[in-house]
Amino acid sequence: MRTLMFFPLVSVVLVAQQVLPVDAPIARVRLHPDEAWVTRAARVHLSAAGTFKVQLESLPNGLRVEDLQAAAKGPSGLRLGDISVASDVRVVTETPEWKKLEAERDALREKRDTLEAQGEAAQQELVFLKGLQAAHDKELSGRMIYAVPNPTGIVELGKSLQSRMSDLLIAERKRKRELEKLSQEEGRINAEFQKRASERRTAPSRVTIEITSAQEGNVDLELSYRVRAARWKPLYEARLSENRKKLDLVLYAAVTQNTGESWQGVRLEISNARPSRSLAVPVYSAGQSVDWVKQLPPPVYPVMAAPAPPPAPKQMENRLSASQTMALGDLQRLAPAEEAVESSASVIEEASGLAATFLVDGAKDVPSDNEPHRFKVQAKDVEPALTVFTTPRLDTTAYLLARFTAPGGLPLFPGSPVVRFAGNQRLGEAPLAIPAAGQPFSLGFGPHKGVRVAFRRVDNKLEEVGAFSKERQWSLREQIELANDGNEALIIEVQDRILKSASDQVKINLQPDFTGGWTEAVPGVRSWKLTLAPSETKRVEMPLTIRAPKDGVVTGLGNILPNED
Repeated sequence: MRTLMFFPLVSVVLVAQQVLPVDAPIARVRLHPDEAWVTRAARVHLSAAGTFKVQLESLPNGLRVEDLQAAAKGPSGLRLGDISVASDVRVVTETPEWKKLEAERDALREKRDTLEAQGEAAQQELVFLKGLQAAHDKELSGRMIYAVPNPTGIVELGKSLQSRMSDLLIAERKRKRELEKLSQEEGRINAEFQKRASERRTAPSRVTIEITSAQEGNVDLELSYRVRAARWKPLYEARLSENRKKLDLVLYAAVTQNTGESWQGVRLEISNARPSRSLAVPVYSAGQSVDWVKQLPPPVYPVMAAPAPPPAPKQMENRLSASQTMALGDLQRLAPAEEAVESSASVIEEASGLAATFLVDGAKDVPSDNEPHRFKVQAKDVEPALTVFTTPRLDTTAYLLARFTAPGGLPLFPGSPVVRFAGNQRLGEAPLAIPAAGQPFSLGFGPHKGVRVAFRRVDNKLEEVGAFSKERQWSLREQIELANDGNEALIIEVQDRILKSASDQVKINLQPDFTGGWTEAVPGVRSWKLTLAPSETKRVEMPLTIRAPKDGVVTGLGNILPNED
């Protein structure tokens, strides 16, 4: 018996995902020291519930999935799905850049045609005016034989001809200059044509984002992608006010980008974070062992009855003696199997130690020309402590120095150029130096006029001293001279290095007339603060003695001591 089974018909409807191409202009750009994140924004209308694919085209070529970030806001229950990126290969002549170059070339050609036509017309008019002037002179000469001509009409006609020819010549010179500029611009356009023609094809990226919504509505979509052909560098300006009571510190961002897309009217964000930096944290994998090996006594070599015959001359340089061979064997036995190496890691410091992002005021334009464009990021006012500063042993110049505490909120990048101004006068620039902990920041504002500094060595004598054990003693006398040629009293800070003994065998003693009142604010540096009245001169005396055993060499003094390094 056959049994008939009936199954209900199940209707399966496959709804194809709709593809929605959107135009998403650049809304903002976050710049880092080594890359940038570009964010495009668009509003997409979903006509019904379901899953849609949103496509953004003509993005920079070479984008990867890990370079993309997407975010969306819309109806309740909105979800973002898959994100894919593909290359849209185009012939170079189909790109908007190529068509823009063609339009520029056509405009230049039209301008050249206009200028050349104007030049030809001017030349024809000049030929006509010269002929008219020659005919006029001939007619005038003929009339003067029979009668006296009217002088007023002659003068007016001559002036008119000369004025018109002068205007034509001036206009011709201007046209020549314009044609020269036009030739340069045409050369640039032709070079760009050749460059792009050699590429033949371009491959802009196309990104597809999947969106699922349970209801109809508008979706605000943002796509951020990383580009590596964009960066910023810090640049500071330090401007000292005319009354020298205020110091303006301004941080600028020099933005450079060559991404192939122009940033027009975008919001710029400047960040000191480096997203490409490795965040691996160094850790210890094991302890560090310290070992000790007993030193073997020196080897005893046997006494040979008769020396062995010398080897052949060619083999001499490649052979070792028996004693050398034994010494090498001892060294190999004494050498440990592996040396203990202390682990180390380089530390990179940024601003106050944390990543910070600053928003540049207003909408900015940054073309893709690989040229730096400067934008103001932050500005701080500080009240500096000004002093006249000199280190005569290094440089006999007195400098105006401004010291100040680190301004809060202003990131400081060591090594970045700081351009110095006094009022509106540019003084120069120097890299930003980060001081040691507890020390203020300092910026130099050039030599201080009216202060003369001199450094000289008055005495340098070597003698033997000591009743029982002979020692050598060097008597040094150095002198710093300061002169204030100005009309106002000055406080001058003088610094010099401190000689410190690194051995009990070396004794350094300051003499009684050594100028006192100095401090050691910086370890190893002696500092005096001297007040000089107008037209006053002061000296800093630095006599000292250095004693060391007669046998041996005193090091670390350069060429200060006679007969030493």
